[in-house]
Amino acid sequence: MQFDAGLIGDAAELAREHHELLARLPATVQAFIFVELHKWPLLFAAEQRYQGALLRQLARVATSDAADILGDIARIEEEAGCAKIARGEAARFQDEAQALLRKRRLVIPWRTAVDRLFQQLDPAIEAELFPADAPHRLIVQIYGREIAVEPEKLWRRFTGMGLRLPLDLTSVRGPNEFLGALFGRRAEASADPTFFADVRDGLAPDPLETWIIESHDAVHALWDHDGTKGNVGAKASLTALSYDRLSPYRADLTRALYSKIQSGVESPQAFAAYARSLRIAPPPGVVSLDSDRLQAFVRDTLLSGNGTLVVNNTFVEWAAAQALRRAQPRLLVTRFGVRDKFKPFASMLLFSQSRATDHIPVQRDPAGSFIDVEQLSYYVWLNAEKSAAYRKKTLYLFLAEGVDQMLAIRSDMPAIAGHAKSAVTLEDVRATMARWLGIREPGGSGRSIDLLVS
Repeated sequence: MQFDAGLIGDAAELAREHHELLARLPATVQAFIFVELHKWPLLFAAEQRYQGALLRQLARVATSDAADILGDIARIEEEAGCAKIARGEAARFQDEAQALLRKRRLVIPWRTAVDRLFQQLDPAIEAELFPADAPHRLIVQIYGREIAVEPEKLWRRFTGMGLRLPLDLTSVRGPNEFLGALFGRRAEASADPTFFADVRDGLAPDPLETWIIESHDAVHALWDHDGTKGNVGAKASLTALSYDRLSPYRADLTRALYSKIQSGVESPQAFAAYARSLRIAPPPGVVSLDSDRLQAFVRDTLLSGNGTLVVNNTFVEWAAAQALRRAQPRLLVTRFGVRDKFKPFASMLLFSQSRATDHIPVQRDPAGSFIDVEQLSYYVWLNAEKSAAYRKKTLYLFLAEGVDQMLAIRSDMPAIAGHAKSAVTLEDVRATMARWLGIREPGGSGRSIDLLVS
């Protein structure tokens, strides 16, 4: 076993603790584990906990039912010729092993055997990491005001699910009042909006437990007491990403990748490895947390998602899905906005640098944005429900700025459908969010919605 070279800290300790087990595993399973261990400093705490649980459960089943499955994986590797691949770098071994499996047309039986292995492991891992009495989680998805919402088609993919509640918006007058009423106004100029301050103080002091991901920067602006973009001093209490505010970083990333393409690329795998190696930092103040972990997350989100570099709402959906999978926050807020109309051909040219004569005037697409975000918000919900961290523990709230209705879904009671008779205020919604998460909102004027939290 030579994949452990270069491991440090907790990752090295974990490898030493399970040395005998790792040595008995088929090479492709070994490589999979060591790829993650080598990324340890960039893994979120939830991912690190998963790797520990995976090794413990592998040790438990390696001598029982899963032993035959591990033998099947080893036999497929032998038939493919994986033993001839030099050991060393786990990621390189993975790429070469996959190439051999494809060449020998063994990918499907290998994938089937691996799936059987994780069918044995996953229930025990989930029971260890996500017990039935795990705390509640909250996901709030918001459609920005400029999206051309069609109320009769709103949240159609959730027909027959959850509860639709009428909203009383009489106190919401200005274009920015909706978010202020939902999340609470700041007690003083430099403070957090009250809901996020309550979450920080009463529930989740770790900034990675609360995520805000949006296409523009309306939620970010709740903290901007001096009117300047990039002021994220208060937002250090949570993790906040804005596609718009990442514009300079996206441009730097695109230029670096385009330069690499111009200089020549050996293979798609080599280009992907180069992209993963980039260490471009966003400008100061653009990302709420100045950490290598979050910078790597932003880079990988922009490079791994289909269209995340060029479509704001796609970035929101993919970043949210990755945050749910990797960081597993207690609270996630997404806000979708209106996107630009797609330009023929030019919209498909990733990493290219357009000439001045190629510029086509930008046009907004409010109607197309509504069609998109109906699907994208559904994908965020779907990704959450795939995770044991969120199943049966999560309240989902769907709101559209300026629209006087809200959809609420409890993951432990998804089939309850209907409409509430009396309208609720955004202050009531905020009180409901606080009560669901188990925090007290001091001095709040709203009343929690018993239909959702009782």
